[in-house]
Amino acid sequence: MVSDKIKQIMKSKGVKVVQLAQYMGVKPQSVTNKFARDSWSVQDLISVLDFLDCQLAIETKPDNKIILSMKDIKN
Repeated sequence: MVSDKIKQIMKSKGVKVVQLAQYMGVKPQSVTNKFARDSWSVQDLISVLDFLDCQLAIETKPDNKIILSMKDIKN
């Protein structure tokens, strides 16, 4: 599940749900609900990974990779 992977990254970086919620401009309960339901939009994921200093990558076979950043959302 995506939520499990995000939690692992947050744990390794010492990031709390409250901090992530503040960055996303939502209440902590909203983030907790996203974890519980594993209901992340692409925009949510990019925002979360931007905060965690990570990237969202889409890989297609054989050798194509698309990296999505916050700049992609803003455009």
